Amino acid sequence: MLLDRTSGMVRSEASRWSVVARRVMWVAFGVVLASALAGCIEDPKRDILDPVSDSADISAYMYNLLLAVCSVIMVIVAAWFTYSVVRFRKRPDDDGELPPQIHGHTQLEVAWTIIPTLIVIAITIPTIINIFELERRPGEGEPVTKIEVIGKQWWWEYNYKDEGFMTANEMHVEVGTTVQLEMTAADVIHAFWVPQVTGKRDATPGRVYEMFFNVREPGEYIGQCAELCGSSHALMGIKLFAHPKEGPNSYAAWVASQKKAAEPPRSPEAQRGKELFMQKGCMRCHNISGDARTELHPKARRRETGPDLTHVGSRTTIAALTLKNTRENIARWVHDPQSIKQGALMGDPRFNTVQVSKEEAEAIASYLFRLK
Repeated sequence: MLLDRTSGMVRSEASRWSVVARRVMWVAFGVVLASALAGCIEDPKRDILDPVSDSADISAYMYNLLLAVCSVIMVIVAAWFTYSVVRFRKRPDDDGELPPQIHGHTQLEVAWTIIPTLIVIAITIPTIINIFELERRPGEGEPVTKIEVIGKQWWWEYNYKDEGFMTANEMHVEVGTTVQLEMTAADVIHAFWVPQVTGKRDATPGRVYEMFFNVREPGEYIGQCAELCGSSHALMGIKLFAHPKEGPNSYAAWVASQKKAAEPPRSPEAQRGKELFMQKGCMRCHNISGDARTELHPKARRRETGPDLTHVGSRTTIAALTLKNTRENIARWVHDPQSIKQGALMGDPRFNTVQVSKEEAEAIASYLFRLK
């Protein structure tokens, strides 16, 4: 009686694990199918497999290497798993006896210890080599564009130290020139990532991390903060412009335009917008160079100050790529930024920020939009 009860328990346990095995197999199939379908969604501006810089080349190489190794492992495991499920499935004439056990099989245990070790070594060697390559500093005398990058909730500040100006969210670099980013953060941990140009690198308060890259193709490249940093993390975008060395759209031409003082307002509405900009205290956080009344003194700059607006009208987007840069969108942003980017310091009553009416916001937008 005891033997019959025990064998029944064994058969019940085997049947239960058979059901679990089939479910696991279907889940694995679903994951593979979903991954394949996800690969059909193409966004050329965020494609890590379409690199345009030396840094992104390394990221794409490591991705392809790991994908190949993991794919081979997955195929072997899936094939062996499928064979085991089919070959050793429960049959009508099964007497319920357990098959021969392989516990303590020395040859198998040595094999599945050595093989994973070799795989890890094969992955580790190119990883270490590429880490040193990513950290390689420019050679003596090599031209370098140095940009201090400060992550803030929820936008990016860029300080072009050698050129002597600041901008926000839209980074501009020169094709063929090494770019050195010095990254930090003003509040929480952020992560700078432009998939076609760079790998991910954290921006951490109180520390400075460097990143080097050299873009080889002119164009516009889209990025994103890659570290969950608060309620509007998803609205902390990056746009990187790579300029040619010569021509009207060259990097030198862009730098020259950024060094110019802001143009004075000409229309009555823009002039009123400038007066409102000062009356509402906007210049406590924002800088507009070229006018002593709107220029934020360097000693007054703080980590929590807002973007430099000297040439805000020349940007293609505002609010870290959340909105296209139009007069109407600037007015929307100035009037009620909380409805566009939840948690933004601007417009937050907890920080005693001044509220403006729709009419006042439209006048301020007329002034700001003309700051090309």
